[in-house]
Amino acid sequence: MEARLKQGFGPVDFGCSQSECQKHFGDPDEKETLEGIAGFDSEVWHYWEKGFSLFFDPAYDSKFCCVEIDQSFPLILFGKPIFGSKEQELTAMLNGKGYPVSDSEQHEWGERRVTFDDIFADFYFEKGILVSVNYSVPLGELIN
Repeated sequence: MEARLKQGFGPVDFGCSQSECQKHFGDPDEKETLEGIAGFDSEVWHYWEKGFSLFFDPAYDSKFCCVEIDQSFPLILFGKPIFGSKEQELTAMLNGKGYPVSDSEQHEWGERRVTFDDIFADFYFEKGILVSVNYSVPLGELIN
């Protein structure tokens, strides 16, 4: 399935309803409420068996706004499978598309986060290899 940065995930566009997501992906394995920035909670639908989670923002009528994908899912970005990529390879590919690294952080638990603000995406690496991706849409774009 294709990562459509700032647009959506596979056949589902950011901004669509929960029922539209359920139509395409089925019932989630688990639903959870997570505390978000500035006290706004997000509803998260976990598809553990499929390898991804969908986030819905109640401040924007619970529209689909973010996806997190782990390495068990065969994610495609710009026509190429990306899981298993080295940090340098992925960074070079995104830089080549005009997206510079805006931040990075080494976490205590071993993952390294590399952020690309221009595409609202975080890429997580363990031992230099991509293991998960989280990307979203600017929430202001969900108003339409």
